[in-house]
Amino acid sequence: MSLKTIDEVKKIERQAEELERDYQEKLQKMEKETQEKLIELQQQVDRAVEAFTEKEAALKEEKLQALAANYAQKQETELQQLEANFADKKDQLVNAVIEEVMKKYGNS
Repeated sequence: MSLKTIDEVKKIERQAEELERDYQEKLQKMEKETQEKLIELQQQVDRAVEAFTEKEAALKEEKLQALAANYAQKQETELQQLEANFADKKDQLVNAVIEEVMKKYGNS
């Protein structure tokens, strides 16, 4: 082999080594960028899940308050109805007692 051929082979070897280093650097850079992107995407997902959870909790609380208010209103209505029925039955009982007393003792 001549010196020129040896120099050409060495030159090709250096180019191959340089290409290998460049490839490794680019591969490392891509891996780093991929990891950074994955971390960023995971953070976005975490924030979205947190926002969704907060929104659902707020909706749940709102529905619970509406149901509690509705239940309280129904209770109040039933209580008023019971009180009215009690007052009516009380009046009927008083009238029945008066009527019985009047029958028994007369109008004197």
